[in-house]
Amino acid sequence: MTPEEIDEAARKLIEEANRESAAAKEEYTRGCVKETNAAAARRLARSGILTDILARLKKEYDALADKIQRELDESLDALYAEGETGEGGSGGEDAPYEVDYSLPMRERYITVKNYYLSYDDPQAALDDFLEDEVAKDYLGTYYSFLQELLATMT
Repeated sequence: MTPEEIDEAARKLIEEANRESAAAKEEYTRGCVKETNAAAARRLARSGILTDILARLKKEYDALADKIQRELDESLDALYAEGETGEGGSGGEDAPYEVDYSLPMRERYITVKNYYLSYDDPQAALDDFLEDEVAKDYLGTYYSFLQELLATMT
């Protein structure tokens, strides 16, 4: 595969993962609303039962989001097995993660993604990512895919 074909295939994989993540988030939100409304109708809105149900829904959503991300990482690993390297600067930028332009684009994406997914607050992760000028250059076209992923998690 040419580098352009690899980039196009990776873009499609990332877009599909983002669609799956958005659908999972939407399903989780609908489930929470449904359970909250049902609890309110049964006058259980402040009970531990609702808290337990919402915690279970959150745990299921988190597990699904992790599965989607693992599958994406595995797919990108397989796609980039050829060792495609991107272009860019010489490294050394001031970033909270390792910046190494000799890494394949997949490794760069995973490094930056893992850094921002380690945040406890998804909104703070997205806000910091949007201010990260190094990531824009370091990830190139993959910047927008990671932005979409982080946005679906808020």
